[in-house]
Amino acid sequence: MNLKTAEKNFSDTFAEIDLKIFNKNFLKVRKYACRKNADTKICSIVKANAYGHGMNVMAESLIGSGTDYLGTADYTETSELRNYLDSKKLYKTPVLCLGIITEKNKLLEDLACKNVEFSVADTSSAVILNKAAAKLNTKISIHIQVDSGINRTGFRMSDAYDAVKEITSMKNLKLKGIYSHFATSEIPGNLFAKKQEAEFRKLVKSLEESIIKFELRHISNTGGILNFNDGYFNMVRPGISLYGFYPDEKKVKNGIGIEPVMTLKSKVKFIKQLEKGESISYGRTYFTKNKTRIASVPIGYGDGYIRSFSNKAKIFIKGKLYNVTGTVCMDWIMADIGMKNEINVNDDVEIFGRNYPAYKLAALAETISYEITCNVSSRVKRIYI
Repeated sequence: MNLKTAEKNFSDTFAEIDLKIFNKNFLKVRKYACRKNADTKICSIVKANAYGHGMNVMAESLIGSGTDYLGTADYTETSELRNYLDSKKLYKTPVLCLGIITEKNKLLEDLACKNVEFSVADTSSAVILNKAAAKLNTKISIHIQVDSGINRTGFRMSDAYDAVKEITSMKNLKLKGIYSHFATSEIPGNLFAKKQEAEFRKLVKSLEESIIKFELRHISNTGGILNFNDGYFNMVRPGISLYGFYPDEKKVKNGIGIEPVMTLKSKVKFIKQLEKGESISYGRTYFTKNKTRIASVPIGYGDGYIRSFSNKAKIFIKGKLYNVTGTVCMDWIMADIGMKNEINVNDDVEIFGRNYPAYKLAALAETISYEITCNVSSRVKRIYI
């Protein structure tokens, strides 16, 4: 990977991605995931632009770290990723798309000829894939998706046995894996998660005893790895943990020493002195309590810094946290820096990172850290160090 530590021409607001920390996170996740089954494979999830970190670069880094698979959410990003990896001559690492096929198209046929494995969530998808493979005179590797309780996509538990039996007759499909997805894995000891795992295990054992042996069996996302991974299933799908966060920071039972990979940075670009009682930004939602200075920073909801942070969030400048004051604009936020602090134009600002973690912003917005990093928009340049 040929990446520069800095570039001259980028805006004052940028996301710094630390690939060294990313690599360490991967190794920690893999070590923990393999503690009961050393042969457990890792399918590293890079969907949604690698949770906002940059899909192609992060995927390349993961291959260098030794991931067995890469996981995507739909076939458009699967195509982009596969083409990028192939351009780098990284042909060997398979991409597992967790999305579903809805119709036959040219993109599907293109991917069928590459190192891509497909999810099958219903028999119509299997028929489409089988016909495409027959036309191309090839075999397509598939993973059967079973809905064990999240009630999203996939075969219902009651239908999965007969569906797998039917799909095994489709000669151009290779049933490589079977998987499900937890609904509550972030909660240690959760009874619903235990029920999902037990019922899915029962189904897999029944299929393997009478119909087909699966090379790969998987159900655990990050929460599953931390709280429910017992070694029976031989692949896991870590996502948010690779990027340095836990599914729920308040419910972490098995911390494994991961650290945030992204730091969102900007600069102070304007400082204005205001008198007591003056309002700031749209809607006049904040009035100064005393004579003070207001620092303006060029980041806003156009960059993914959402309006619900208005008058709630903090930013980190020169070793201290300062309150964001007034309504978040599309391109700017303002912070009350007081009269005594030696803050100047062009001083560095940490929007979130080591000193003010993204999960703290998530708590203010009543959401999760995934959404905070995914929200960082495309106009924010990613700088890899």
